[in-house]
Amino acid sequence: MVTSPSDIVERLADALDRDDYEAAMKVMADRVRYSIGEQVLEGPEAVVQSYRTASETAHRLFDRVEYGHDVVSTDDPHTFRVSYSDKLTVSGESLTHMAEQQVTVDPEQGVIGIVNVDVPGEREKVDAFLHRHDLSRDG
Repeated sequence: MVTSPSDIVERLADALDRDDYEAAMKVMADRVRYSIGEQVLEGPEAVVQSYRTASETAHRLFDRVEYGHDVVSTDDPHTFRVSYSDKLTVSGESLTHMAEQQVTVDPEQGVIGIVNVDVPGEREKVDAFLHRHDLSRDG
């Protein structure tokens, strides 16, 4: 069964929304690269560990965490923008955090590249939310 690049990206985003890291790794190329600012991770295990750590931190900090996403095509048929919306709830207050990634697919190999794209103001919005509830990312 041939899978389209958009289907591969949708499968990745859906797996990440469900914290299904095994399914996420299945759509990644052996040499997938994930760029987060200055840091570059290579290989499915390293990439998945980054997502796992972020999700575990969210579940530790917040009473409830709900993940969602939207996959959008770009001018390049092998590159997509994934907009993630994470609804974070603590002490009855909710915040929707937006994040974006650019995901590139090789139809033969799977996801070959993921680039984190900063959404202006989102980190500050989450920091203020954490501060209001006397929470810290560090513990």
